[in-house]
Formats: sequence, structure tokens, C-alpha cells
Amino acid sequence: MISLKHFTKCPSVLKQPSRPNGSMPFCTDTRRYKHPSVFVAIPGAKVNPLDVISALLDQGCPIVVYQKNPENEEKAKALSAKYKNTEFIPVTDSVTFLQEYSHHHIVEWKSLNPKNTVFAISGSNGKTTHKEMLSHILTTVFPGKVTFTEKNNNNHLGVPLTLFQVSPEMNFVVLELGSNHPGEIKVLCDIAVPNAGLTTNIGATHLEFFGTEKEVFVEEGLLYHVVKANTKGEGFYLINKDDPFLKTFQKTPGSVAYGESPEAEARISFLENGASVQYKGKTLTATNDNITGRHNKLNLITCLFIATHFHPEREAKLIEAASTFKPTANRSQWMSYEGKDVFLDAYNANPSSVKAALLGFKDSLKSKGISLNDACVVLGDMYELGDNTPVYHEEIGRYVKELGFAHAYFVGRFSDFYKKGFPEGNSREGSSQFKDEYRNQCLKQYAIHFIKGSRGVQLETLLDLKVSAH
Repeated sequence: MISLKHFTKCPSVLKQPSRPNGSMPFCTDTRRYKHPSVFVAIPGAKVNPLDVISALLDQGCPIVVYQKNPENEEKAKALSAKYKNTEFIPVTDSVTFLQEYSHHHIVEWKSLNPKNTVFAISGSNGKTTHKEMLSHILTTVFPGKVTFTEKNNNNHLGVPLTLFQVSPEMNFVVLELGSNHPGEIKVLCDIAVPNAGLTTNIGATHLEFFGTEKEVFVEEGLLYHVVKANTKGEGFYLINKDDPFLKTFQKTPGSVAYGESPEAEARISFLENGASVQYKGKTLTATNDNITGRHNKLNLITCLFIATHFHPEREAKLIEAASTFKPTANRSQWMSYEGKDVFLDAYNANPSSVKAALLGFKDSLKSKGISLNDACVVLGDMYELGDNTPVYHEEIGRYVKELGFAHAYFVGRFSDFYKKGFPEGNSREGSSQFKDEYRNQCLKQYAIHFIKGSRGVQLETLLDLKVSAH
């Protein structure tokens, strides 16, 4: 519920609302409107939202916020004449209004209780998995007390929408921060003012826009400096001592250095079905039979460590909650398809995440007693790698071969680059061209399957599955 008094604090508002008191839900999507809600009309590339809001106006929408221009002024005037109980409020920019509004809302929420926490997660890989694991652990033990990023609403629109869900009775926000271009993390931090957080790792992601991993570090690592500034160094922050970039962060009163490195205060070790962390003479262990791979075990123990830091009094319940986490469908998910075990991640792919997933897959084969010769590896293109796209794909092809896999299929525009690193592999133009061959031959021939690629390759269609665009 969003207090309407925040309208008066937003510089983008050109007209004060006639009803500044009370609170209402908030909506930006006509398809998801529920009465009563304030509706903010965000201009689309092809559709003017003021042309498609008659249904929600018929329901009695009390307030519509719209972006002022001559065309919209005329539309708003006509709509106002017909829907006399709806207040139409012009703003200079709808997106700016969203960001200002959500900022004021979260600042007020934090002022209600000094323990209210906005825990932000940045990094190249594992952000969504950390968000899902941490929110699962916390919401299982503290239902109704936690808000978290839904789907991948981690950008300049998604972050405000997440913050709008925060209500006074809640005390924790798990916020995923996404960035494709320099400066985006700063925008999100300015909106959300996080007072705790984690940068997962730094890898070769979005190099088309960043250029080098060092520039990725500058962008993703900004969260550390923001939390430090927002809390005068007292805010809880995990410093990954196993990452060559992140380990350079200086210790602050609220930070904890973690990892396998001897430099870590919180030392992590791995188990067959989980991981442990030793910290201040105490051992915390997370086990889970639904996940595989060292990277996911690391993610889980990290999230359990975070949860118990904030709620040490509920450690036993939090440990139990960690053991029940299951990966989101089609994202690092094990599934059974036509009698075969399939590891599917059709959401994203970059060199570091692919390497981690392949290594985890190999570990799974070993634990299941399955030969590498009985496995089929399908890799789709990795996008946004810039000028080094051929080099990175060749490197991954070579890595597949080094791990000992014998049967690999490379799908997409960059498949020949993969094949240069693994000449014995098979190059295919795209998912649609490969589907029949995969379903009729590969799926039947091999006992276990690995499928991973960037979202645009649509590898899930090999199994007739659909993945939400969100």
C-alpha cells in the first residue's frame, strides 16, 4: 500500500492530487489492474496507455498519473470529462515519477524501524539464484515479513515496482539489481538506498557495453560503496575473497569476508549434498538434495549465512527452510523429460556461469555413476560479449572437451566458434532447425542431458517448453 502523500514530494508532479491522504495499491499494467489502484501510464514504443485504460476507468480507478504532452493533455481532458470520479495527474516523466515515488516510500519505511533492511544483490552471475534462495529461506520462516524481486524485475522499472510492495508490517527486502550499461547500478541504488548487500562475483557479462571485466567490477561493485556510505560502514556486506576483483574491497565494521580463501573470516567448505561455513568458532551447514554443483551449494550456504546473521535466534528453522529450496522452472533446473534426466537453464549464459554449470553437471554424473559418454551437452550462444565473442565461445568449447564430454551440440549464430574449441562437436544453426534431430535422435540416444544458453536462443523449445519473457 502506497501513501499518496508522497506525490507532494515528487518534483516531477505538475499538479497536486486532490486526495493526498490515505493509501492505495499501485499499478502500471492495465492487464493486472485491481480496483482500487493508482495507475501510472508509462508510454510504450507503439501504444499510448491512455488509449487502453477504459476498462480500469470503468472499474472506478481513482487516480491516473500520465506523462504531460499536448496529445496526452487532450486525451486526459476527454477522459476526465467522461470519468468524473477519476483524478488525472500530469507529470514531467512517468518513469522519473515512479523512481521518485518509490524512493520516498522506501525511505519512509526504513524510518519506521532501524532494523528494516533493504538487502541488495549485484554481480555478474547468481543474482537471481541468491535472490530466490534468500527470499525462500526468509519467507518460509517469516511469512508476510519479506518482499523480494519477482521474476527478473531488476531494472529501472522493476526495482520501483518491487519497492512499492513493501508495507509497514514487513521488515526485509531482497532486492536484485541488474545492469547492462555503465551507471545503471547507481540509478537503482539511488532509488532503493540499500543498507546491506552482496556482490556475488565479477565475470565476462555484457562486455558489449562494458568492454572489460574491470569495468564490470566498477559497475557491479558500486553496491559495496553505496552500502558503506548509507550506513557509515556499519551495514552488513559480504566480501567475496575468492573473487580477484571483489577481494580488493577494504574491510568495514559491518562487512564479513567470506569464501574458501585463507583470507576469509567466514570459511566455506563443500559437502556431497551441501556446504558449510565456519565463522567465529561456529559451523553452519546447509544441505539440499534439490540442487547440484559447487556454485549452487555456495549460493545456498551464502544465503543461509545471510539469513542467520539477521535472525540468529531462528537458526534451526532457517536451516530447515534452506533444505527445502527448489530451483525455479527452466533456470538451473533438473527435470525428467520423456524418461530422461535433463538439466535445463534457458534463461542466460556467459562464460563463467556456463563453466560453473558444466562442472556441476559433471559432478552430478559422477554421483549418479553415469559415464560422460552417456551424456549429451547442448550449448546455445552466449550474448553481449562484445569483440571477444569468438574467443569466449572457443574457450567454452575447449572447456567442454577438457572436462571429458564426448557428445556436444552447439546451437546458434556462434556455434562454429564453440566448434573451433571442440572440433568433435556438432554445429547447428538454431533451436528450430535442431529440434527434430534433438527430439528424435539425441534425446533417445543419450541417458542424461545438459542444456544451457542465452535467453534469445530459446533452447527450452527443444523440449516444447515455454519460458516467460519476464
